[in-house]
Amino acid sequence: MRAARSRRRGGGAGLPRTPGGERRGLVSVGDQGLWRAGRRAALLSSRRHLDRSRPAGAGRDAAARRPPERLRHRGRRPHLPGQGRLHPGGRFPRHGTAAGGLRSGAPALGSGGPPAQRPILPIAGGRRPMKVVFLGATRGMGRALARRMAARGDRLCLLGRDPQELAKSAADLAVRAAIETPPVVPCDLGDPAGFAPALERAAELLGGFDCVVVTAAVFATQDELEADPQLALRLLTIDFAHTVAFCEEARRRLLAQGGGTLCVFSSVAGDRGRKTVAIYGAAKAGLSCYLEALDHRFHRAGLRVVCVKPGFVRTGMTAGLPVPPFAGEPDGVARRVLAAIDRGRPVVYAPPIWRWVMLIIRHLPRFVMRRVGF
Repeated sequence: MRAARSRRRGGGAGLPRTPGGERRGLVSVGDQGLWRAGRRAALLSSRRHLDRSRPAGAGRDAAARRPPERLRHRGRRPHLPGQGRLHPGGRFPRHGTAAGGLRSGAPALGSGGPPAQRPILPIAGGRRPMKVVFLGATRGMGRALARRMAARGDRLCLLGRDPQELAKSAADLAVRAAIETPPVVPCDLGDPAGFAPALERAAELLGGFDCVVVTAAVFATQDELEADPQLALRLLTIDFAHTVAFCEEARRRLLAQGGGTLCVFSSVAGDRGRKTVAIYGAAKAGLSCYLEALDHRFHRAGLRVVCVKPGFVRTGMTAGLPVPPFAGEPDGVARRVLAAIDRGRPVVYAPPIWRWVMLIIRHLPRFVMRRVGF
């Protein structure tokens, strides 16, 4: 038992020897024994040499040139076993690699480039501005729609028969929207021979166009039209035949360049034959039917047809007429029409309540329509 204890107390009987015959002993070497590169326990000879090579790059380790770092519970004699620390804490995973450098100097304050300039008229959602040929932007709903288009950045070319009114409308748009004065081109809806040259000139001034808006028309009461056959013939010709001819010329040009939008103002008067708008309603009914057929025929080719059906709107055209309960304002109509153009809606009623009013009127029996006074 004593011999066994003495052998156990010696602690070195089972340890390997160096090639020179010296016994080796287990010596605490701090963190080195925990390096991942080590494949067996750290064994030191009496000459304090490890029986394996040092990790690659250990000579370049930044810790090799630092003073020994010590822990509080250890002694201050790093030359003795179990005293001090030969390497700083937290170096195990690096395998003796050099510590990374730190950037010196404070970063520059402020943005790297010049401050961004906010546009005066930003286009919401990244929408591409349209190039619009506008026939009838000198008054009423047409002027309100032209103002909204110019205010959001669309480029307009105004067409009309009165050069002075065109110049006033162009100057008004330039001031309100803070833009260059839109170009103007004379075009009389009563003269079909001028349609093609006017559209050609507008295309030259705008560099092409992708939207045509037609709000021009002739209006008269039923009593006036019955009393003046020439006025009735002129209204039917301009509001239907010539408007269709202008739309056909615009349609050919839009389709030739791959498509576009054709927005034309008709009326709720064309939804049902009524006593008070027999002739005017007939012209608008024909125009609405033409626009619907145009949408059916060329929609797949890229043509977007928007038929606007205003109800009673307070404009100069309706001045002096009895005002119904559902009368609208030009700017409210323009807002709905602009949304319909952007979304490609084929039919838009303005004010919107007129859709339901006309739905009821279209379904009234004939004997009721004979008795009512509208």
